[in-house]
Amino acid sequence: MSAPLIFTLPMLPPSVNHYVEHPDAGVHLKSAAAKAWEDDFIAMLPAWARGQYVTGERFRVTLSFTFGPHDRGDVDNRNKMILDCCAKAGMFHNLKGQPVSDAWVKHLHVEIRDSKEDRRNGPQTHVMIEAI
Repeated sequence: MSAPLIFTLPMLPPSVNHYVEHPDAGVHLKSAAAKAWEDDFIAMLPAWARGQYVTGERFRVTLSFTFGPHDRGDVDNRNKMILDCCAKAGMFHNLKGQPVSDAWVKHLHVEIRDSKEDRRNGPQTHVMIEAI
């Protein structure tokens, strides 16, 4: 198993409510906001984190969202975008060294930091990925 991968991004992911658009009945398309955030995710990753990954059979992901002055949201509506982006960036690898999906995440801890002091420092998203 490898060392944890820890990084902080100076932004919040869009809510799951803004992840998919439904232009027609039965049609589900990734929203422009979700596509833009995916691009920003890679661009905003610290240089040392690009190309880094955690190797294991199962993963624990800890997310800490620090809200900015006007941000809001529930503890469950920002997780999908982060997990999808981490998987797309190849941050989860199995023991054979192959990239795997976020379906291998078996433990997820989420915290919203939204005190007045936190909001002065936000928005930001702190991510820790560990093999378990």
